[in-house]
This record gives sequence, C-alpha cells and structure tokens, in this order.
Amino acid sequence: MGQEQQPFLTRHGNVWLYVPNLIGYARIASTITAFVLAPTFPTVFVALYFLGFVADETDGRLARKYNQTSTLGAVLDMVTDRVSTAGLLMLLCKTYPDLFILFLLLLMLDLFSHWFQMYSTLVAGSATHKDKHSESFLVRLYYQKRIFMGFCCVSCEVLYLMSFLCSQPDYQRWVLLPISLPTPIAAALPGVQKAGQMPLVAFIGLIALPGVLTKQFVNCVQLKNAMASLVVHDEQKGQPGKLQ
Repeated sequence: MGQEQQPFLTRHGNVWLYVPNLIGYARIASTITAFVLAPTFPTVFVALYFLGFVADETDGRLARKYNQTSTLGAVLDMVTDRVSTAGLLMLLCKTYPDLFILFLLLLMLDLFSHWFQMYSTLVAGSATHKDKHSESFLVRLYYQKRIFMGFCCVSCEVLYLMSFLCSQPDYQRWVLLPISLPTPIAAALPGVQKAGQMPLVAFIGLIALPGVLTKQFVNCVQLKNAMASLVVHDEQKGQPGKLQ
C-alpha cells in the first residue's frame, strides 16, 4: 500500500514547498527583475517592486491559514524585506547623488536596527523579534497594532518609490497640482516642484512622510533597546564581549 500523500495546503513534510515559502521565492525573483528593469522601465519597476511588497503581507496570512509557519519562512521574509529596501535606497543614492548621505544613513539605520533586534531576541530566547513590550509607547503601538505597522512600512516604500519616479521626466509632467513649496524646500527636493506646481507622485510621497518619520524613530528606539539588551545579557553572564 502506497504512502499516503499529505494535502499541499496543510502542514506537510517538505518545508521548502510550503506555500508562504514559494511566495518568498517569487518575491525574490520579482525584486531582482524589478531592479534589472528600473533604468529603462521605471513604471514596470515600481509595479513589480510593489507587487513583491504586497506579497509580504500575503505570505504571512497564508502561513497562519494553512499552518505552514516555519523558521525558514520567517528568516526568508525578513531578509527579503531588508534586501529589497536596501536595494531601493541604493537606487536612490544613484538617482540623487546630492542626497547620497541621507539615503545611505537610512539604509544603515534599517539594517542596524533589524539585525541588532533579531540577534538580541535570539539571545534572549524570544520566539519573535517584535518588541511588543517596549518602554516606548510608540514602539509598542507599532508592534501591537498591525494596521499602524502596515501604515509606517507602506509609507516608507511609497516615499522611496515616489522619490524615484520624481526623477523621471514623464512623471515630472504627469498630473501637476497647483501646490507651491517654499523655495529652500523645493531646491532641496529635485523633481518635487515644476514651475510652481507639484507632480502627483511628489504629492503622494509627501503624504507618506509622517509614516516614514515614525518608522525611523521606531528603528532608532529599537536599535537602542536591542543594544541595551545585549549589554544586560553580557553583564548577567559576567563575560562582557564574549558573544562575538
């Protein structure tokens, strides 16, 4: 009698083929394709990149629905997020040389905060890297309320994508709004102001700015708390510096 096959949409024995992990592989392929096409097909780039970002929410829901959560999936999800955002910020560094340091600092903060947070929770034996018990009300709100977290994360991606589109001549002329910014701000933000008018993509990016600032604040607090947690762990072991 042959071995009974387990349904594909349940927790079967092949973690590699869990539905959320298959989505993760597709996200990687979509992201790589997007960056390859970015210089010549900016609209396709944004569509593919944002499709991968939307899939980030889908794989988590399917993992819980089909009981296909896995360590591979969790790490694949987080690393894909970080690499995608890093690639987008590197693209903005190339697109806006005068703002190179700004985008580089954002990239470094994103990587530093998430790596330290992941490692500190691993050392503490926590099942998740999400700091739901932070002393900061804003950080607790960020991790306890998925809608708020989603707003901040989406805001970052939207601002970065719209910043890229602002560099494209076609989008600089597409749907101009009668909005004028102060001259110093307009001069510091290339593509945001055209003859006293603002392209729609620039307006969308500016709307996302509050969520972006909130996300960077959370990253800073998360980094500080994670480093403090590692120091406490060292002190409790009585062997500072031995975790490297």
